Amino acid sequence: MLNYIRAEIYKLLHRPYTYITLGIMLVLEGLYASMFAFHNSHSLVTPFGGAVATLVEMGSIGFCICLITGDIVFAAQYKNSTLKNEVSFGLSRTQIYLGKLLAQTLLSLAYLVVMMAFFIGLCAVCLPMNGPAGFYSSQDALIIVGYFLAAGIPLWIGGQAAVCMCQFLVNGEMASSFLYVGVVFVLDTTLEVAGLLSQGWFGNVLVKISGYFPNTMLNNAKSVVGDLVYLGQAWLVGAFWLAACTAVGLYAFHKKEIK
Repeated sequence: MLNYIRAEIYKLLHRPYTYITLGIMLVLEGLYASMFAFHNSHSLVTPFGGAVATLVEMGSIGFCICLITGDIVFAAQYKNSTLKNEVSFGLSRTQIYLGKLLAQTLLSLAYLVVMMAFFIGLCAVCLPMNGPAGFYSSQDALIIVGYFLAAGIPLWIGGQAAVCMCQFLVNGEMASSFLYVGVVFVLDTTLEVAGLLSQGWFGNVLVKISGYFPNTMLNNAKSVVGDLVYLGQAWLVGAFWLAACTAVGLYAFHKKEIK
């Protein structure tokens, strides 16, 4: 298992796709930070805390990054007919599935560390640490972002498990991407609307369930900063999605005929 994970990491570290994606994301972050610097030189000053605190509005980007890292690791193996070679080599399907999931997750976490360090460091260099009243202080902004990341990491990992599940379920990059988007970004709203249109206990159950989707939980986290109970719920929800998606994906992959 460890050898397989090392092999997956070696492959992704030697793919230009890995570095091009990270480079694009860092460029976009640089442009975002420069927007605050430009604004500061022409209008009211936005300090470090005000800029960094806006990160809590971008949690959905993390789920998009999960889709990209999943694509980097999976590398269209159904399309290229390379997955059957791994099975024929004698690797168990459980090893293959979990190895790719772990490689995707590690890559996503590495992206997260680099991107957060880059943006926060860039803001510290380019923006004043103190500003007008009405903005978060530097310390408060870092606390807010820290809590948001603490709640977001298990939810993003749950999203990563959903990516891996969709990739193994569906023979096609585009189709698996649409399935993932539907599960993570659309299904919760669909259940909520269906619950509101329904009557009685069934409708209430649907509305309740819709609140325990990763993206919904993450969007709500920014309004409950410091709530340790909610933080615990986020970790439980992330663990549930990781376990459920992995179980479904593993079962389907074991039953799937690979051509």
